[in-house]
Amino acid sequence: MSHWPELPVNIIVKWLKDHSPSLVIADFGCGDARLAKSVKNKVFSFDLVSNDPSVIACDMSNTPLNSSSVDVAVFCLSLMGINFPNYLQEAQRVLKPSGWLLIAEVKSRFDPNTGGADPNKFSKAVCDLGFAPVSKDFSNKMFIMFYFKKKEKQNSKSKEIQWPELKPCLYKRR
Repeated sequence: MSHWPELPVNIIVKWLKDHSPSLVIADFGCGDARLAKSVKNKVFSFDLVSNDPSVIACDMSNTPLNSSSVDVAVFCLSLMGINFPNYLQEAQRVLKPSGWLLIAEVKSRFDPNTGGADPNKFSKAVCDLGFAPVSKDFSNKMFIMFYFKKKEKQNSKSKEIQWPELKPCLYKRR
């Protein structure tokens, strides 16, 4: 990533700075908590393992947050586990109605021509979870951005969601 022309966390930081600093954020798979260090908002930073006391070490599918307690859920290059749908279900649980879900992922994971997931099928699965699509940004050559909003009214009928398999990230030696 150090060779990327632009980092997805910087896109998310800019998006947050264009919105209210009173928004409460959950950063799922935060790594070094760069997002929390870059904005004035209250940020709950989660990662599986951490030596940083500002990061809550936990399974991202089971955070200590209350239901409907955050305004923005962020996944910045962090849908790595095969159980990524559980992470998104947890984000759906902790987000307030009309809360934002921001997802940045490596572009190659969403290229059906090279074995990646179909971005439209991924978006449909997220919508089936209870979100409405707001926008997608494919303009960066390294990563893509998805923007969703949690629906005000959740469908009480639980249906089986067809999640596409996300291709593993392959890092090239440089």
